[in-house]
Amino acid sequence: MIKINDKKDAVETMKRLRLNYFPLDVFAVDNLEGIKSFFEKYPAKEYVMRNTDRPDGEFFFVSSFEEAVPLLSKFEKHVTIDVSYNEYKEDIVLVGDIKVTRDGGYEMVDLIARDDEDGTNRNVYENPKYNLHCSLDDDNLWKIPGISKLMDYINSHELYNMIVEFIVYDCKVGVRKENVVIVELRSNY
Repeated sequence: MIKINDKKDAVETMKRLRLNYFPLDVFAVDNLEGIKSFFEKYPAKEYVMRNTDRPDGEFFFVSSFEEAVPLLSKFEKHVTIDVSYNEYKEDIVLVGDIKVTRDGGYEMVDLIARDDEDGTNRNVYENPKYNLHCSLDDDNLWKIPGISKLMDYINSHELYNMIVEFIVYDCKVGVRKENVVIVELRSNY
């Protein structure tokens, strides 16, 4: 079983498993050269700077390296910087958190999700359209738009027994140009 202790572990695991995500990396807050290089390598309209120590931590949207530098003081040791998915909001089919638990051949699904363009992984718990705890055989699960693509992705990458923050799109996006983007993986934090 994969153990993920913090955001830094999550990023490393996503890369090691060759998952699809928007470009991201973890930097020491004093690594200005590395941070600048990231902004140059991945030109975008918007980036997100996030706390690496806990889920739901502090975050900021920025549009450039110059805008990011003064905000680095808001983070203790490390910061995650990633390309924002806001440019593709109108293409969202489903956004949320899912955990598929495999236990002795029996599979349970815990899903909380939304299917509107205002849905984010941060606000999905405030007003979810879908909130299920069910077996994999439950017909209600398979009626959710995008769930087949998501479940195929989870199965092909064996993302079981962990919380998977995801977005399903109706177009191919991310570093691997797929319909499913993984935002974060969590197991021990």
